[in-house]
Amino acid sequence: MSTEPVWSTPRKLTQERFVNLFSTEIARPNGQTSSWVFASRKDAPGASAIQADAVTVVAVIQQTGEPCLVMTREFRAPLRAYELSLPSGLIDSGESPMETAVREFEEETGLTLACVSHVSPPTASSAGLTDETVAFVFGEASGSISRAHQTEHEDIEVRLLSVADIRKLLGSTHGDIISSRLYPLLLGYVSAGAITLPNKG
Repeated sequence: MSTEPVWSTPRKLTQERFVNLFSTEIARPNGQTSSWVFASRKDAPGASAIQADAVTVVAVIQQTGEPCLVMTREFRAPLRAYELSLPSGLIDSGESPMETAVREFEEETGLTLACVSHVSPPTASSAGLTDETVAFVFGEASGSISRAHQTEHEDIEVRLLSVADIRKLLGSTHGDIISSRLYPLLLGYVSAGAITLPNKG
């Protein structure tokens, strides 16, 4: 008897361009079976080893003599609200997470990402809803903020936050929703009293 759940080949339920719903049957070791509907960007979920679908960029830039975190504010249709988050984007075919991070970071912020100190393995976005995984790319930023490279579908506001700014943000009622990818970082920086990057290695 198997000690691991067994899932059936997912069945595609929708025909959308960027993301679709799939249904799968899960047979558990105790004999119970259940169905699960989830979202995926892949044509055949589960057919290959898990690789990151997207990147999230944690970038630090020196402003007025102190390090600041590069953060974004963007309207998100499912939330019907603005989300405070980090620059991010989908990995194109043939790209590495680092290559995607450099490209997307410039597109969304106008800034240059350099001196990458760490690239995470694939991390789950919201495992109860989707198979999407994200790689975190940590690095230093330089240059000037610009919207010149944003696409016609993007309206992204870029903010640079010091530790004092982060502390003020966490203590305020601002109406925006903070991304689950961003919130733990904000708490960590406030707790440490400094905005730092992981050491290379």
